[in-house]
This record gives sequence, C-alpha cells and structure tokens, in this order.
Amino acid sequence: VLIVGLGGVGSHTAHMLARAGVKYLRLVDFDQVTLSSLNRHAVATLDDVGLPKATVLCNHLRQICPDGERLVLDPIIKMYTGDAEKDGGMLEPPEGRDKWDIIIDAIDDVPTKANLIAHCAKRNIRVISCMGAGGKADPTRVHISDLRSASRDPLATAVRQKIRQLGKREAKANGIKITNGSGVANGGWLSCIDDDSKLAVVFSSEKVVAKLADITDEQKEEGMHNFGAVDNMRVRVLPVLGTMPAIMGQALAAMALCELGGKP
Repeated sequence: VLIVGLGGVGSHTAHMLARAGVKYLRLVDFDQVTLSSLNRHAVATLDDVGLPKATVLCNHLRQICPDGERLVLDPIIKMYTGDAEKDGGMLEPPEGRDKWDIIIDAIDDVPTKANLIAHCAKRNIRVISCMGAGGKADPTRVHISDLRSASRDPLATAVRQKIRQLGKREAKANGIKITNGSGVANGGWLSCIDDDSKLAVVFSSEKVVAKLADITDEQKEEGMHNFGAVDNMRVRVLPVLGTMPAIMGQALAAMALCELGGKP
C-alpha cells in the first residue's frame, strides 16, 4: 500500500494498516511535524517537532513491529508533484509487483491531489481519497462515496474541477472530443469521478463550521509568500478539530483493509 500525505489523516491510516498486518507500506510526505499538528497526528510527540513526518511515523511503527520482514517500511521524504522528473520512482510499485494493491490519497493540496488521482485512474490503480477534514466536527456526517456525490465539501468540489480541467486539456491535446462535463468520448479515465470502484472518497457532508484562519499583521508586513512550507502551498488554513482527521483516516484504513482481505 502506498500512502501519500502523512498528516492528521494519513498518519492514522498508516498506523492502523501497520497494526492490522499490512506487510509493505510506502509512506510519502515532504513535511515536518509542527506544534500545530500535535492535536491531530496519530503518533507524534513534542520531541518529534521539526522531524520529518515520514521518519517519525516509521520510528513509531517499527516499535510496534520490529521484524523488518513482516513489516516493510519505505519512507520517502519528498513532495509529490505529479511531475515525473521531479517525483522519480516515488509512485513505482515495489520490485516484483506490477502495480499497487491500493493507493491512499491523504493530500490536502488541490493540484497535487488531482494529479495523483489522475495518475491512478489512467493506470487502473485503486485509489481511496480523503476530502476535507478541516472546519468539521460532526462524526455522524462522514460518508464514503464516489467523488461526484461528495457534497458540502469545498475540497471535493475543487478537486472535481481540477480533474475535469486535466482531462479536457489532455483530450484537446490528443484531438479527442469531450462529450460531457465529466467524461471523454467512449469512456476514459475521467469516469473515475462517478465510479467508486475506481475512486472512493471519504468526506463529511457537514457544512464547514469554521472559517479560514485570519492573516496576521506579521504575515502582512513580511509578505505572505514567506510563510508557506514550500513555494505555491497554501498559507491560510482551516482550524482542525483533531478527532475528524482521525475518524476519516481510520475510515480510509477500514476500507483498505476490507478490500485487501476480500471482504465487503
């Protein structure tokens, strides 16, 4: 299993998959543990602040299963971009395998999230994706569906639009006629938007109960571009109740485990 994004959602997913006996986990994230992420990360402690999330997670999982043959951990401390040259072999399956059993998308950035889903859809790789957990609080409003059905979720809306843009751009470049808003003539990878057997999403239908964090005077004075973790990444964030990423991350893990075990 490949997990991209090891924050509040992805760390809980990886933690449970390891405990459940998944043998091979490739864990991808460029980011470091911060003080603000301690309320939602599955395993990070105060001592881990400043360390790469992938490293912190692997250190903890190795304590759970010291046997390197029963649990193979493959951390990649690098940002997934969707650019094959920059990403290298990040998405390549382990040696001896044709493709991943499942790819878990726990990315919170729209362009890279859409790029990952498109990569999987074009190669017929099963992907389970988490939509927005920020600004939500009600666990009874968490659902699993196809991407089109994910309602009241701003991230899902933005990802749908971005995936359509990618599909239309590709179709135009290849001289293929677009037949409707979601698909390409005679099918095509864009059908993943409507097909939860290709792309299943975990989302909350709760209306967002919190707004974006305000821009501080310091950010205004020094320039907003100086406060992103990396170039072109969001600076303002939604407040996150730590329980919601955990619930959604566990839902991703539960779905992945049932599919890996051949259970409904």
